[in-house]
Amino acid sequence: MLSNPENKISQKKVIIVIFAFGVFFLGYFLAPPTMNDGYYEGNVTYRRDNASIEVDFLFILNSSIDVPKNPKSTSNSSDNYQIVVNSFESYSGKIGNKIIFIVTINNTQNVTDDFRLNNFVASISKANFKENFSPKEFTNQEFVFEFQIIKYSDVTLGLLFTVSILWMTEIIPLSASALLIPVAIVIFNIDTATGSLSLFFSPIIILFFAGFLMAEAMKRVKLDTFLSVTILSIIPANTKLIVFSMMMLSAIFSMFMSNTAAVAIFIPLSLSLLEYLDKEYLNFRKMMILGIAYASTIGGIGSLIGTPPNYIAVDLLQKSKGITISFIEWFIFGLPVLILLIPITFLYLWIRLKPSISNEAMRVAKLKGINRKREFNTLSKDQIVVLLIFVFVFCLWLMEQFHGIHAGIIAVTGVILLYFSGYLIQEDLTRINWNALLTFGGGLTLGAIILKTGLADWLALQLGFLKGVHPFFILLFLGLLSLILTGIASNTASASILVPIVIPLGITLGIDPVLTALVVAIVASVDFAIIIGTPPTMVAYSTGYFQVKEIFKLGIVLDLIGLIVVTLLGWFFYQNVLFLVK
Repeated sequence: MLSNPENKISQKKVIIVIFAFGVFFLGYFLAPPTMNDGYYEGNVTYRRDNASIEVDFLFILNSSIDVPKNPKSTSNSSDNYQIVVNSFESYSGKIGNKIIFIVTINNTQNVTDDFRLNNFVASISKANFKENFSPKEFTNQEFVFEFQIIKYSDVTLGLLFTVSILWMTEIIPLSASALLIPVAIVIFNIDTATGSLSLFFSPIIILFFAGFLMAEAMKRVKLDTFLSVTILSIIPANTKLIVFSMMMLSAIFSMFMSNTAAVAIFIPLSLSLLEYLDKEYLNFRKMMILGIAYASTIGGIGSLIGTPPNYIAVDLLQKSKGITISFIEWFIFGLPVLILLIPITFLYLWIRLKPSISNEAMRVAKLKGINRKREFNTLSKDQIVVLLIFVFVFCLWLMEQFHGIHAGIIAVTGVILLYFSGYLIQEDLTRINWNALLTFGGGLTLGAIILKTGLADWLALQLGFLKGVHPFFILLFLGLLSLILTGIASNTASASILVPIVIPLGITLGIDPVLTALVVAIVASVDFAIIIGTPPTMVAYSTGYFQVKEIFKLGIVLDLIGLIVVTLLGWFFYQNVLFLVK
């Protein structure tokens, strides 16, 4: 039996599956303890001039209530200051809720003083549980503290470990591993079936879904072929120039529209263009597709509206520190990252993939394309209709910041118009990549539950050991943490988790919060290794040219390169031009 290859594969699968479920228990025991109902002790300490004031208060965690009840104030004072903690007697202990209290400090001597976030630390404790944390934000002399209640973090961390192994090894289909996530969530009573499955039909998934269908409509009327041969006829027959041009176009488009929408435009075009190359040029196909996907991800960093983490950082800096970064000022930070990373990514992929294609082969492909274009002569009526619908959707994507309609809803509108026009039919639903949609839905669900159970906040709070480390290495570490987290959750979720924490952390560690916020937010979008990390990488994977392991091996080095580039640029700007936004 052992000599049969099929049995060997079967045994390998069994071993990996057993290992994957074994690491569940490792995560289960490494996770922080669940916060059960009962009495907890809160503490706020204000340290200043070698002296400190402490305020202790008690509260009850109660899972039978939905909102905090019975507000109260607790205070303490010294010769110069009075500290008042405004909290509640009871907080809801249900999963997803937070313990929030506001601290007010008064200078009893009426002397002007500079109250800083890093002068404060709070803690919550009970028996074998204790966590320290800093203020999330402050207004005037009010400091807001938030602590995410930790529930089911043991199951969540175990699930994270298991699914990561299954995704990396592809021992079972990715979609099957993704569907394991809502099953586990319901079995362990973390959430309802409705809640655990809702993100499988989230707006970003709908954008994917609609983008796939619009691509099918383009194929039906051969609009993708017409556009690709037109592009091929314009760009010189130079392999490097063609790939670099497509990467730059997708990056520029991604600056002003969803990176998912940008990659949904250019990857179908590139696939159509690649039809004119002989099949043996597989690595060139991979170079083109992955280059466009990575460029779309990088392009989102370039402008304030390019990707959600950018706006999250700017919004939280405004709310917590009163620092405003305008649309134009963002270019100071974002554009240099784009300008450096696009050519670096191109050179890296070219060196790693070694696409064995000559300019002569590209010239032959170009001639085939030009000859094919002659068959079309001009756009047909059907192509014009589909193109007008696509342009309509594209224009709405570009103006999303003005009308506020999500890119997914805009794409669905385009799909509905295509169905009414007869350019999409029922059978097109069977042709789209459901495996990619289910996998990405599982990734969104896992990221959401990591956030909801308090595991993400707990992981981010374990950073107190950074005090005293050189600021450059602190930035590098925070960027690495953001990179790891965005491989687990979406870049939006990662930024939402980390940015509120690194702003006061930067002040505590003596680093400008603008720098910590921007580095974390930008690095959250520098994810090329994990297929669920960013939508463009998932779109590239959905073409069928790549295995998960292949993208990971290519992307992990580029992740580290991106991390170093962003950290170095951040440090340079901090030393030279950060005063523009102070």
